[in-house]
Amino acid sequence: MSGHREPVGEVPETRIKYKDVFSLKNLYIMMHELLMEEGWVGLGTGGNVKGYEMHADIETLYSENVYQKGVHSGGKEMWVWWRTHKIGIGEFSGYFEKRMDIDWHLSYGQDVEAIHQGKKVKVQSGELEMFFRGEILGDKDGTWGRHPVLKHFQDIYEKRIMSQDIDKMEKDLWRDIYRISSKMKAFLNMRTFLPISKEFHPMLYGAEGEF
Repeated sequence: MSGHREPVGEVPETRIKYKDVFSLKNLYIMMHELLMEEGWVGLGTGGNVKGYEMHADIETLYSENVYQKGVHSGGKEMWVWWRTHKIGIGEFSGYFEKRMDIDWHLSYGQDVEAIHQGKKVKVQSGELEMFFRGEILGDKDGTWGRHPVLKHFQDIYEKRIMSQDIDKMEKDLWRDIYRISSKMKAFLNMRTFLPISKEFHPMLYGAEGEF
């Protein structure tokens, strides 16, 4: 995950797999809002921005391919990488940093029409997998690593002095990822979209709908 030092703590990968109809747009919006509520922002983001500016650099990869039916089942394949970190993780936030990667992988994606709250809408069908990974980084700004004296005590500080605190941060990070992935899974499993029939008649409300 990290682009510099080896992490001082990690949590096991969490994976969600979903195969049905869903709205990719709604999923994107829901995830952005959820991460903002939880305090997760793009890696280049400090603490002085608000709203969607906090997610200006969260997406580091967007790759899309469209396949014709044949040996492959056809449809759209998409990879999206989100890279985030959490600002302010307690008294050790000057040294340690929580990071979370979220990878999206859509296979066999197709745009389809469905019924939502009595209206015809365009949504997506396919197989969606989401991968959540987390780690704890030490010396997040590289201050100790560049210092002529402190760099010799960095391993002792992380592996001995701070080992119990790192264990606690790992547990907190695992709970963060579990909470976010569980909300995502619940959102996908709401199944609010119904397949559309060839003859679609909008739902009638009020007096007309009673007969």
